[in-house]
Amino acid sequence: MTPKMRWIRTCVILTCTACFILLGMAGTAGAVDEKMLERMEQIIKQQQAQIEAQAKALEKLQQQVEALSEKAVQEATEAAKAEVAKASVPPDVLRTKGGDKVSVQLYGQVNRAFLAADDGDSSDYYFVDNDNSSSRIGLIGESKVNDDITIGTRMEFEYQSNPSNLVNQDDKNPDGGDGTGFDERWVDAQFTSKRYGKLYLGKGSTASDGTSEVDLSGTDVVGYSSIGDMAGGILFYDDDTDARSATNIGSVFSNFDGLSRRNRARYDSPEFWGFTLSGSLVSDGGDVALRYAAKWGEDWKFAAAAAYANPQATSDTVANQYNGSASILHSSGINFTVAGGYQDLQSGLLNPNGTSRDDDPTFYYAKLGYRAKWFEIGESRFSVDYQYVEDLAQDGDEAKTVGFQFVQDIPEWGSEYYLGYRWHELDRDFTDYDDINALMTGVRVKF
Repeated sequence: MTPKMRWIRTCVILTCTACFILLGMAGTAGAVDEKMLERMEQIIKQQQAQIEAQAKALEKLQQQVEALSEKAVQEATEAAKAEVAKASVPPDVLRTKGGDKVSVQLYGQVNRAFLAADDGDSSDYYFVDNDNSSSRIGLIGESKVNDDITIGTRMEFEYQSNPSNLVNQDDKNPDGGDGTGFDERWVDAQFTSKRYGKLYLGKGSTASDGTSEVDLSGTDVVGYSSIGDMAGGILFYDDDTDARSATNIGSVFSNFDGLSRRNRARYDSPEFWGFTLSGSLVSDGGDVALRYAAKWGEDWKFAAAAAYANPQATSDTVANQYNGSASILHSSGINFTVAGGYQDLQSGLLNPNGTSRDDDPTFYYAKLGYRAKWFEIGESRFSVDYQYVEDLAQDGDEAKTVGFQFVQDIPEWGSEYYLGYRWHELDRDFTDYDDINALMTGVRVKF
């Protein structure tokens, strides 16, 4: 009990005592009538009730004051900690010009794997950088001009030592990029308007990039429509000559995925009812693409893309290219993905045997997947896929592949563990190639 409360209690006791003494004296003398006594008793009771109410109010106020004091102390302590933490950060780690309107984001990933391959004659293993999603680091900067316009930049570089799409029986330690392992993926300026769309200037994805790779399975880190990313450099073994051929997996499998990343000018329209139209210009070529993404009700998620590209700036053989993909995911975890494409070859091309090329290449791809959260650490994902490609390297070629993928997502660690297996078959006139089996397992860690 506080000193104020003790003082109020003492006053109440003294007042009541004095009143009872006076009443006793009055009763003894017989000088006060009974009505006067009753009136005095009522006054005493009212005063006592008022004093008790005031005491409770004072006690409540005291508690509020103490609580406010504790909160003030806590807030002051947190503010002091924040100032100390701020002072301990080196000032030049990330510094921007433009104040609160400018934001900078650093991101990246490392994706390392073990790859084993059997060409029918011998087996080899490799420690690789997974080209399905290469190791990289990037920087994104954005400056908000007003409520509608944002100016941004993106710089992203990859480093690949032993890329999984290049290693083979004759070269187990190739470097990606320009031979040093480094390659610039994005060096880009971007201008975004909510009302008018987005403009890109520099090196980055063209409009058609990724249009054959729409995939909601969650297993694309180890297997998707770009078959050659896993073991594209592995060479087929020819039983007729009893020797390793010069034909590798990557030369007979393709998903015709647009113009990839180039120095270009690209424009994306605003989204209308889930649709976005894009177009880009590269030196001596260009492309257009249409994308769609939507959620149907509470259970279905759907995404699709289609593109046309004129790849003459990047290809000596293809005049026109058409491709697309679509993927659907149900809330149960079941998902299905398809992709396909067609290339219109330039005239005057010859097959390796000197005959004229008459057949245009095509590809077809399908994947069935399932996603479920069986463990607290994250989602488990499974898929099987199939691709058929014909006439890609030369007329009459038929390439087939069947794959299995497993991915365990661990979001709290920013990591994914994966395992993938793939069988490859190539039928070519006047040759007898052995099938190639490949297995890859590894981990991708993002930050």
